[in-house]
Amino acid sequence: MMFFNHKNTEPEQSRSSNPFFYYGGNYPGETSEPFYHSGIKNYNLRVSVATHIGKVRGNHEDNFYLEGLYMNDIFRNDFSASYTIHYADGMSFAVFDGMGGAAYGEVASEIAVQTLRKYEKKLKHADGTRMLDQLVSSYTTEANNAICDMLTEKHCQTGGTTFSMLYFLGDAVKLYYLGDSRIYRYQTDQLTLLTRDHTVANQKVEAAIYTEEEAKHSPDQHRLTLFIGSDRKKTGLNADSRPPLPLEVGTKFVLCTDGLTNMCSDEEIAELLSENYFNEAAVLVQAALQNGGVDNITCIVLEVLPATDDKETD
Repeated sequence: MMFFNHKNTEPEQSRSSNPFFYYGGNYPGETSEPFYHSGIKNYNLRVSVATHIGKVRGNHEDNFYLEGLYMNDIFRNDFSASYTIHYADGMSFAVFDGMGGAAYGEVASEIAVQTLRKYEKKLKHADGTRMLDQLVSSYTTEANNAICDMLTEKHCQTGGTTFSMLYFLGDAVKLYYLGDSRIYRYQTDQLTLLTRDHTVANQKVEAAIYTEEEAKHSPDQHRLTLFIGSDRKKTGLNADSRPPLPLEVGTKFVLCTDGLTNMCSDEEIAELLSENYFNEAAVLVQAALQNGGVDNITCIVLEVLPATDDKETD
């Protein structure tokens, strides 16, 4: 079994000092077959995003994807934004946590996010879950192969990136993931983990070798078993997923790298979400920094709002 310890503690120099983002524009198009028809399509999404290099690392290997918006040059130490958009079929949001020696982790996450941008038009035209699953499989395989080619060229034995994505279609959301970047749902004051960490520690928990508490303090917690870049033989890489989840007004989704979850407990995350801050992603990232900030931190929070709800700054 292949696994990779994706937390190299040696600080690295960044590749550039140009802290800007790339926006590739939007494509028109709607899917013809939504997952659900529950009559709740008239709503907004409150989107908040925040990323920080943290207090220890010398380069920023995380990345994010917001409907075509992503970090073009992964150097920005501190960025956050919050805005409201009207719902449209085919919206997608994702986070990535790169790994590898030298600057290859940030290159890997950038390759993954740029490859996802190439699939934006196709994803917006996905006709139901089967086609969507096929497209995501094609995406993860293409991104994996591109990262493997880069690593081979750089004579690097291991490297890659995590991947966690939410995709909105009809009155439901579909999620896909590889690695240990998590997706949570916060609903009726309850925080639920929707993803399964692809780590050696989690495998041992499922095999009753570790308790949950033992896993949290084990080096195996950072040893990934699946990620974009793990398929070095290029046989095809499929992301984990779960059946579509119906949407409800008031629901919040959190996508985050382990720079957040290693610093903040689920209870602390839930408590902060209950406060309904305007930029909840920035609040969560700040909490991770206050608790140590030993890793890069990236977080996206998506809140389902009624279309007439213009949430004001707290």
